Amino acid sequence: MILNIVNWQNAYDQSSNFKNSSPTKWAFVKEFLDRNFYEELYKTYPKFDDTWSLEDSYDKISYRKFWKIDQEKTIIMEHDSRYSESWNKFMNFAWSEEFIKNLVKLTGVEVTNLQHFCFMYAKKDGFQSPHIHNVSDKTLIVFLYFSKNWEEGDPGGTFLSDGLDESKILFEPNDLDNTALFVLDGPEAAHGMRKIIKDVERRAIQLTYEPFSTTNGWYGELNKDVFEPIEL
Repeated sequence: MILNIVNWQNAYDQSSNFKNSSPTKWAFVKEFLDRNFYEELYKTYPKFDDTWSLEDSYDKISYRKFWKIDQEKTIIMEHDSRYSESWNKFMNFAWSEEFIKNLVKLTGVEVTNLQHFCFMYAKKDGFQSPHIHNVSDKTLIVFLYFSKNWEEGDPGGTFLSDGLDESKILFEPNDLDNTALFVLDGPEAAHGMRKIIKDVERRAIQLTYEPFSTTNGWYGELNKDVFEPIEL
């Protein structure tokens, strides 16, 4: 058994919310990671510098940094010396059979593999307009947040909306300290980030899971209408 670094019971308590929510399936979990391990990740979260890729356009301003990836932006499952030992330990865990089995138990989505691992960073004036990837009915996104001192009502958490209308927000997290948002990335999964108005750092990661087979490849590649693997 791999080091127990996830408070799975906290996640299971939100399982029915994920399975019964509409129009898209989602769940928000507090204290997702073991607090001591979370603090290790928090302290060694990648420093913001010029190695981050800027996403700057009419509908978003944010930054991202991938784990080792191939030409298709699919994660390469090996040690990445750019990141701390704690982050390498977490990546190995996020990729593990144990972690994925628990995701399936929590969500009912029959994923088999980790496809993407991306660090996400935003600061004052950062935003992301509502958008829909519509990857597939078996593509699961997990957002993990590493930002302290976020206050209720502060924009910056990944919101879910009823269609592409930011005035129709269904859910927006205001606790970004060791929390997780699980979203089924299907045709109704409209999400975005309201413009950050304070001088704060919004630090997070995005994990993307899907079924994979050596014969057919990634499920989302075969069952997509629009495929945007990492739009945060």
